[in-house]
Amino acid sequence: MTPVSVRISGVPTTCATGVTDAWREVAGWARRQLTARFGPQVSVEYYDLLSPEMDRFPEVMAMVSAGQGEVPLVFVDGELLSSGGKVSLTAICRRLETLGLVAREGMIPIWPSRA
Repeated sequence: MTPVSVRISGVPTTCATGVTDAWREVAGWARRQLTARFGPQVSVEYYDLLSPEMDRFPEVMAMVSAGQGEVPLVFVDGELLSSGGKVSLTAICRRLETLGLVAREGMIPIWPSRA
């Protein structure tokens, strides 16, 4: 089974103490959480919008250049899930479950059931 890709893109930010890579840290946190929940069914990657790696995603750079996207950009299975604001683990999990991924046994739901 090929894992479903979650791709998060951001940029380093400047603050009073210097430059931070907060979006990379958030992506690492999301990777740990999603891997714990879905195991090898999911793959989480981070890409810095200013890096040469972004040459692999010209559609993303075109969107950002046109002012149609803000960091962080979150893509699930190649489709834009969110732009700007925050990285929502709940929204990502919901999308992954919509795509057929099943949480590992014993995982507590991260949102209330609507039953």
